[in-house]
Amino acid sequence: MDTMAAIRATFFEECAEQLQELEAGLLAMEGGQTDSETVNAVFRAVHSIKGGAGAFNLDALVQFAHAFETVLDLVRSERLEADQGVVRVLLRSADVLTDLVTAARDDGAVDPARPQSLMAELSVLAGGGAHATVPVHHAPPSFAAPIEEEVDFVPVAVDFSDMFAAAGQDATFRVRVEPKPSLYEHANDAARLIRETMALGTGSVTCHSDELPDLAELEPEGAALSWTIEVTTAAGEAAIHEIFEFVEGDCDIAVERADDDAPQLSAEDLDAQMAALLGSIGGGSSVPFADEPAQADPPEQAHPDVGALTPAAPATPAPAPVASAASAAAASEASGDKAAPAGPVPTIRVDLERVDRLIDLVGELVIHQVMLSQRVMQAGLTRASDIAIGLDELEQLTREMQDSVMAIRAQPVKSVFQKLPRLVREVAERTGKSVRLVTEGEYTEVDKTVIERLSDPLTHMIRNAIDHGLESPEGRAAAGKPAEGVVRVAAMHRSGRIVIEISDDGAGINRKAVFDIAVSKGLVPADAQLSDDELDNLVFLPGFSTKKEVSELSGRGVGMDVVKRSIQALGGRVSITSRPGKGSLFSMSLPLTLAVLDGMIVSCGEHTLVVPMTAIIETLRPKNIEVKPFGGDQRVINVRDSFLPLIDVSRQLGYRREPTDAMAGVAILVEAENGQRSALLVDSIQGQRQVVIKSLEANYGRVAGIAAATILGDGRVALILDIDAVAASSRFENGISALAAE
Repeated sequence: MDTMAAIRATFFEECAEQLQELEAGLLAMEGGQTDSETVNAVFRAVHSIKGGAGAFNLDALVQFAHAFETVLDLVRSERLEADQGVVRVLLRSADVLTDLVTAARDDGAVDPARPQSLMAELSVLAGGGAHATVPVHHAPPSFAAPIEEEVDFVPVAVDFSDMFAAAGQDATFRVRVEPKPSLYEHANDAARLIRETMALGTGSVTCHSDELPDLAELEPEGAALSWTIEVTTAAGEAAIHEIFEFVEGDCDIAVERADDDAPQLSAEDLDAQMAALLGSIGGGSSVPFADEPAQADPPEQAHPDVGALTPAAPATPAPAPVASAASAAAASEASGDKAAPAGPVPTIRVDLERVDRLIDLVGELVIHQVMLSQRVMQAGLTRASDIAIGLDELEQLTREMQDSVMAIRAQPVKSVFQKLPRLVREVAERTGKSVRLVTEGEYTEVDKTVIERLSDPLTHMIRNAIDHGLESPEGRAAAGKPAEGVVRVAAMHRSGRIVIEISDDGAGINRKAVFDIAVSKGLVPADAQLSDDELDNLVFLPGFSTKKEVSELSGRGVGMDVVKRSIQALGGRVSITSRPGKGSLFSMSLPLTLAVLDGMIVSCGEHTLVVPMTAIIETLRPKNIEVKPFGGDQRVINVRDSFLPLIDVSRQLGYRREPTDAMAGVAILVEAENGQRSALLVDSIQGQRQVVIKSLEANYGRVAGIAAATILGDGRVALILDIDAVAASSRFENGISALAAE
């Protein structure tokens, strides 16, 4: 990848971060949080995207972002009230901005009608100012609104002989910087501009405090200080103008050639000069303006930020239009107070393929470590032998390595949750319903692979909750409910898994209608006796739909069964709980990672299985008095005066036809995701170990009752039990096998 391609890729990565910040800020504004900090954060996000897009000649993106930030500028200057109507336009504008960024990144296209329509709305909000002239480098995009104002062109004579220094030849320039109050209102920082200018070479900085009033008369939002910078550099005058390009309207800038004998000062001299200057106007510490490195300094070497000593400068500088992670860290240096935080933790960007390769290698390392341990045991070496002790240490190190590698892939589900507000707005608009989205647990971490494959089923269930679950405004009013429906999405860790719940306060599931539809489609017998939970879960059967009319959202018979299969492919489960008139709750339970699992190795006949440790409560040897027959050839076991189903795993999976002798086996008490407990009857327990998960569906095919597979230390393949599926199929053996069919 060439340099420009790499910078372009970095720009789009940072655009994704800015769009997330934009979405979060606008949602906060929608909730009534319209303080200056929130509005400025939203403005900075759009402004940064616009600046970077201009650097890459992305004119369509620049024009729309300009119209967008014009309205935001009116909001933050309190010339436009951020009421619900304005915020709704801004939210839709954020959606279009996201589409334009995506199209620019992927060389795609956006329907011209959408940005054109929104630019017209933004123009109305801005009083016609949203379509002001924006500097572009190519012809305006076809969707850009016509620019009606006439722009006066005044020719300016330019002497190019003084603009660029000859290659390798230093020239001294004098830069006069007089900030206006708008510089700080727009979240820019004069100190940062000075640092970037001084990074071009060597020189001196003079602060002019003649207009600095007494402290009692000091205007917090004013701009009383100005600077003169003399810098000797081979970069030329154009490089200086480029630094101030994005703040031309917010400060007066004058650049001229100085005498060739301008003083050449070292970084130490500059530090001393600034210390004396700042001390004379109110006391302060030295502020170095030496050349900044390409990467951020370590925390102990961080320099104090002059922005903290400038009366009108904001504490947080605006991000550069195009910047790497290293430059962003350098721009956010810590202040001189040693007790203050040292700033954000330095990060690096790594291709996901490299991380996946590392995880695969660590997985193979785990398999070989188990293999070595098993060979040592087979050789009859004692646990006290040097080899056995070394292998124990290797096992601990391998486990720590595996945990560390898996932590690299762990990410909060926030990235998925942030896409939901837009989805809710679009579906609510199409269905004519008023919907409020509430999210909880967005910082719950899970493996990146799970997050990537979680988006589609979550999207479908959100659509289902709004389209099917919530009543129309008229229906809600008739039921005595607020016109605005609520959809809640929550993520949490539970029993070593991640659980995501999607609930609504709608009408709930009409169980009689669901049963009639299932019977009419031949999905269940007409005389089937189903519990409420079983009736609710009928919606997961293939081809089931309660929608009478086909629409863009639903009604084609391809719905919740696809969601269920997608979740099952992740080793997860989904269930429904509904209360008529109150709403429904969809619960998805997923593994935290698709790579490793702590399991108990058990024997069933001639087969070896793995039972996930997260589902196991305890193990015990059944006694004859505790096992009772139930319902034909089924059995229950009495555990502390509670009768639990005793599931014969060998018979359930077809390993043997005759029942397993309960007295000769081991009962493993497990708890399913819905809280129901049962006991698995196996022949014996071999031990407990961490196993590497291999997808059975991808390498072989789907097997009922089996979640995945793994490779044991002796090279054999062992199947990993799906506890919920095994328990569910056992419960449905009495005539309702349709519900257990996978």
